[in-house]
Amino acid sequence: MRYSTGSVRCYLEKMTMTTNNVSGGCMCGAVRYEANQPHSFTSLCHCRMCQRWTGSPIFGSAAFMRESVSFTKGTPKTHKSSAVCERGFCADCGSSLFTLYSSGGVFDTVIFIGIGTFDDPEIAPPDVHYGAEAELSWMHRDDGIPRISIDVDDPAEQNALLEKLLIEGANRRTRDTSQPG
Repeated sequence: MRYSTGSVRCYLEKMTMTTNNVSGGCMCGAVRYEANQPHSFTSLCHCRMCQRWTGSPIFGSAAFMRESVSFTKGTPKTHKSSAVCERGFCADCGSSLFTLYSSGGVFDTVIFIGIGTFDDPEIAPPDVHYGAEAELSWMHRDDGIPRISIDVDDPAEQNALLEKLLIEGANRRTRDTSQPG
């Protein structure tokens, strides 16, 4: 099923979920942010670009609607790491903070914020392994979390995949909050 960027945005904005704001920042405290809506899904990205950017085997991130995130202290510096990707970090301590895509479609509506920068990273367990084709052999764990390969050249395929993940994540979060604890 294909969704338009507008329908995905509308669906996510209409989710009936209650949550406290998510806040976080860099290691030195020079950059702080807050999200006033819940994240829609979390991923553990194994792609080579994320490995090089973070200096680690994976980059754990949570997808938020861009307009729900504001920087409350400092201004992150950005680096254009590819034709479609911009990465944000603290200019003082170098902490990797977020990733923005500009490939057209739904990718342009979300910001992927590093889970390790959350004040409470426990609120965002992973939903999917992303970029599984580059997962290091010694990192692989049979954890039951779906693994998705992203070695496609067509931005439309990437956007279709992200649309699916956003909708699945929104459905999962809605189910999780409607079930008695």
